[in-house]
Amino acid sequence: MTESARFASTPPDPSRLPGATWMSRRVLLLVSPVSGGGRGERALGAVVAELAAHGIRTHVHRSESLADAAARVRAAGPDALVLALGGDGLIGAAAGAAAETGALLLPLAGGRGNDTVRRFGLGLDPAATVRRLPTLREHRSDLAWITTNDGVAARGLGYLGVCATGFDGVANELGNAVRWKLGPFTYLVGGVRALFQFRGAHYTLTVDGRERSGRGWFVAIANHGQYGGGIRISPHSRIDDGQLDVVGLWGGSVARVAAVLLSAYRGVHLGFRGVESDSGREFQLSADQPLGVYVDGERVGTLPASITVRPAVLRVLTGPDAPAVGQG
Repeated sequence: MTESARFASTPPDPSRLPGATWMSRRVLLLVSPVSGGGRGERALGAVVAELAAHGIRTHVHRSESLADAAARVRAAGPDALVLALGGDGLIGAAAGAAAETGALLLPLAGGRGNDTVRRFGLGLDPAATVRRLPTLREHRSDLAWITTNDGVAARGLGYLGVCATGFDGVANELGNAVRWKLGPFTYLVGGVRALFQFRGAHYTLTVDGRERSGRGWFVAIANHGQYGGGIRISPHSRIDDGQLDVVGLWGGSVARVAAVLLSAYRGVHLGFRGVESDSGREFQLSADQPLGVYVDGERVGTLPASITVRPAVLRVLTGPDAPAVGQG
């Protein structure tokens, strides 16, 4: 069986409402005890209570690692409803496994940035999201797939958010090292520190055979397009268009980096000098130094990396006004 054949490809019956089948599903609630300084763990009781109010019996599993979370999703099988209560890394790991089995995924906010739930229109209160189960909609989401030569992505790894390298990755690493509980401001603090420690790299980027090479500050390859607790690095990205989007900053000074990233919180940075964007299905990225690669806030390996899109392989519940879901 080929790698791509492991992923579900039969589209669901659009007339079937997810709520009609919850009672017959196995419900797995994954929670990260450490994400967001224990945010998921603190919300667990209220989430379980809301599920019980819907008459849903739930199997709760406290995830020991991203690999452990993925294994639990696979074990739950294709008929499971999987609730992932944690950071974007946990949700991404659950998404990759659910895409393999055909399980239905509901992301719940339990991290610091919670960018996936924001882009999926699900809100930052996980108990309130569960309370609104009958109003949620099932969609088919694309899955980005990254492979590196080392790290957890050496065998391939799926993600929903953004693959970040260069300044972005350095800021992520420095932000994660901050001991204070700053929530979505963690990346901002990391970014300020990165301004004094990173001076760019020489990148080679290939998008569907089109090559771009030069000195740059960051390259971000996006699925839903948001990371770092609200940085809309690719504000027009959609999870259901069958492609990924890349945004890079080429040339310029440290001051331009700061201006671009601050503007990216409002998604108005694409017109800045040196900012270039493109879309495609297959990406190759390398650099003249061993830059770390971050996916959904987690370091997954070191450049070089290969990234592809697997269209419509994930069944996911979203809010009725999800910014990352296409309207057509």
